[in-house]
Amino acid sequence: MNFPRQRVSELRDTRSYVPIQISMCFKNEEIACGTAFFYLHEDKSYLVTNWHNVTGREPSTLKCKSNQAALPNHLFIKIPSSTHDSSGLKFIEWTTYVIPLYEDEGDSPKQPVWYEHPRYRYQVDLVAIPININGVKGSEIKHANDPNFKLDNIRLCPGLDVFVLGFPRGLSGGANFPVWKRGSIASEPDFDIDGLPKLFIDTATREGMSGAPVYARQVGYWLPEGATNQDEAMIGEGRKFLGIYSGRVGDDSFKAQLGIVWKPSAIEETIKAAMAGNSSFYM
Repeated sequence: MNFPRQRVSELRDTRSYVPIQISMCFKNEEIACGTAFFYLHEDKSYLVTNWHNVTGREPSTLKCKSNQAALPNHLFIKIPSSTHDSSGLKFIEWTTYVIPLYEDEGDSPKQPVWYEHPRYRYQVDLVAIPININGVKGSEIKHANDPNFKLDNIRLCPGLDVFVLGFPRGLSGGANFPVWKRGSIASEPDFDIDGLPKLFIDTATREGMSGAPVYARQVGYWLPEGATNQDEAMIGEGRKFLGIYSGRVGDDSFKAQLGIVWKPSAIEETIKAAMAGNSSFYM
């Protein structure tokens, strides 16, 4: 499926290319929508999203999230690519690709294509799917940890600004680009929560943001992580990839309004271990 191409001026922030809107489906029926992104590791690309997105189950209980007990067997993902007309104007086209979630077919497939965390498995709500994106002509895909973003080693601390880039309730910020939801770090980032590699952020996010990349931002006069004197201070804006968002604490959005972010270390561990997941159809 192709969407009408749209003329675009230069993006104010190219990280708007990072989030990928996804639909979780069984056969041709959409079950839910969410967010994903590509992550670069040793020159290979991985599609990263939440475990609950690809399994259709709540990690804490393993119960189906769908009222109809529907479980996804593939994803639809929207990929941006660029073209130029005869006058040199740049246009962006979005093409929908199908990503099978299982190597085998049928109503109850057994062999997932995703990797789970090697130690905590589904308790760490993220998965990584190895994908070769070299065949996407004119691709504008940007990895969350793209070296060209010049991400900085800013010193993380409670209260620091963060931005969650995703598609709340399937909405875009125009031209299929994401909505940027602002929040702040709400826990001590060097300490894990519940013994798991995650932290809290304070933000009023909504369904559809699950799987979104999260970035921290420091503005003004700041010291990089590990700096020991003022001579190492930086002036301006510093940015850092914070991890992957996976939803709020609790079911009621009017309770704590705390969001969960899984740290980059959890993504790296998942990719390095390459441990195949378990089929959601046999839980």
